[in-house]
Amino acid sequence: MEEQIPASNFPPAQQGITPEQLEQLKARAREAAIMQTYQQQVPVAPTMFPPGNPRQEVVYVKRQLTVAEIGLMLLLSCGIVFGIQLVVNFAVNTLPRIEIKMK
Repeated sequence: MEEQIPASNFPPAQQGITPEQLEQLKARAREAAIMQTYQQQVPVAPTMFPPGNPRQEVVYVKRQLTVAEIGLMLLLSCGIVFGIQLVVNFAVNTLPRIEIKMK
């Protein structure tokens, strides 16, 4: 693996590195990392799968709702509607009648 890594051509460490040199070093390191990444990526061809093991595919199947699921949705929707109606009725009719008397 080490023989695949090219020798670096970076200048020897100096006491005072200028910002321009630092940017050049960063650019070289970035390019080296990109090239190394491209070299490590190996495209997967369909012929690389072993014979006898077909490729697995995800298949989405639509199904009908069951009676229990339809009943549950009906009960939940009715409960939500009636619950909202009860809260609004309480807020409109009952809350204004409440009086607080202080002695």
